[in-house]
Amino acid sequence: MAATYLFVPAHDDRKVERALASEVDAVLLDLEDSVPEAEKGQARAAVARALDRARAGGGPELWVRVNELAGPCFAPDLDAIDWSRVTGAVVPKAEDPDAVRRLQAVGVRQVILLIESVRGLTNLDHLADGRVVVRLALGTWDLSLDLGLVAVDDPDDSELIWQIRGQVVIESRRLGLVPPVDGIYARLHDDEGLRRACERAARMGFGAKLLVHPAQIPVARQVFGSGSDRLELAREIVAAYDAAVAAGHGAVRVRDRVVDRPMVARARALLARWEEAGR
Repeated sequence: MAATYLFVPAHDDRKVERALASEVDAVLLDLEDSVPEAEKGQARAAVARALDRARAGGGPELWVRVNELAGPCFAPDLDAIDWSRVTGAVVPKAEDPDAVRRLQAVGVRQVILLIESVRGLTNLDHLADGRVVVRLALGTWDLSLDLGLVAVDDPDDSELIWQIRGQVVIESRRLGLVPPVDGIYARLHDDEGLRRACERAARMGFGAKLLVHPAQIPVARQVFGSGSDRLELAREIVAAYDAAVAAGHGAVRVRDRVVDRPMVARARALLARWEEAGR
């Protein structure tokens, strides 16, 4: 699975073109929040153009965020998209399992559930009860609104939102899903803040990040990508320990730390989880 997901308004050809040419792992062609009501039809038509421009067999994954089930645009979204040509669908304000069933019925192969409400958070057993749901993502801004957290200017400043992040990681593991996708970081020119948020989320067990601007891609890839330092360290630990065992030793030194069997088991588990997500 991807480590970086970039939202882009589907009806904005310039932004779509820029996203497709970027180093992001997955482009989220958005039909929902970033598209004005009057432009919904144009956005659906633009998805087909984006699929035509995407490089065959290369480039980022292509996902489509449909409109919410309760609104009038959900059904037209399902009818307008050639789902055989996209990686999958993102369900916003995921609360009702009927949205997943209807997406599966039109041929959607993979679904990411965007958890943006308490109802969605507490209904995961029903929402993820299907073969196509592969991952959870957290919509921190809508969730903070649903919770009435008006005393904070940014969801990342709320300890409750961080507690819920931990719950989403636990639920993902319980449901057998790959590590979840963390919510957006809205401060566009704050790389250090973005890095801190990514690193904290990664330490909690998140495996990817939602992005709103191409400039955020490098930082998120450094933290969550296959070349991240924690994965590189895990590879070094496993290789060094295997060599030490072959030489008759039970412990080895890696980056000024003594590595023994429990640390190696943890490194192997991290690498196995990454490989599982890739499959």
